[in-house]
Amino acid sequence: MMALLKKATQRTGSLDLLRACWTPQQLRGSVSDKSIQKQASDPSPPERITYRKQTTLPEKLSGSIRYVKPRNSEKLVALTFDLCEQANERSGYDADLVNYLRDHQVKATFFAGGKWMRSHPEKTMQLMADPLFEIGNHAWTHGNLRVLKGHKMEDEMTWTQAEYELLREKLLKSKCAAKLSYKAAAAVPPALTAFRFPYGACNYQSLAAINQMGLAAIQWNIVTGDPARSQTADNIARTVLNQIQPGSIVIAHANGRGWHTAKALPLIVAKLRARGYRFVKISELLARGEVVAADSCYELKPGDNLRYDRLFKTGAK
Repeated sequence: MMALLKKATQRTGSLDLLRACWTPQQLRGSVSDKSIQKQASDPSPPERITYRKQTTLPEKLSGSIRYVKPRNSEKLVALTFDLCEQANERSGYDADLVNYLRDHQVKATFFAGGKWMRSHPEKTMQLMADPLFEIGNHAWTHGNLRVLKGHKMEDEMTWTQAEYELLREKLLKSKCAAKLSYKAAAAVPPALTAFRFPYGACNYQSLAAINQMGLAAIQWNIVTGDPARSQTADNIARTVLNQIQPGSIVIAHANGRGWHTAKALPLIVAKLRARGYRFVKISELLARGEVVAADSCYELKPGDNLRYDRLFKTGAK
């Protein structure tokens, strides 16, 4: 058990690697990175579909994880940002959001879709190389895993694992990483170890499949509502600040669909730090207390996202 928990909190990223491979200007990105473009549907798999098999998931990490009760009520919070992309689009990358996190040394976890990673290889490699961040699996094309069955459900999970590993290999084979020898390989996790269900939707079969793959299913207990165009930075900040508790997991978006999320971050970060909170990555949070999990997936209460099955059906257009 201890060995598995140590693995869960393994080092993620290296400043030496980040600085060797990208200039500060390259890391800043641009405003245009956030744009979302509609495209012809692309159902193709990654270049390779084999992936690294994980060790057995500890029982304490099974189920649909909502939040964590930290030991000694330590004031920890995990900010998480989804990077979703469906089959018929190329979604964006919120450079302002990521720049704020870097400028203010705020740790965070990004749940990236496999197709999003393929569409944004450079950004993905930057995130995996940055020690402030870690990446989780957010399915291939944001498929609704409460509706998809059989191999279509499995492909959403496994293709994303494979794409991450392909990009990790590409990064480690680059000239900039070669200068750092084995240290670069040690800094970047060899496989994804956490998963987030698109639409917050799962059933017994898909939740069991994720856990059997050795992945922890990470949901949330604070919803920013940032995909709504009517959402404001003040409302996002108010929601987080009013609902925060030690061990909270906050869900937001960094793929161009997080309306005013970047503007809300200064309000959230400054006030939470003033209250004594520390920002941690999901792997760190899981290792620091008692996991609170459910046997189903939902937004804030069981059954509250069933409408997505009617609205989005399989989700993977």
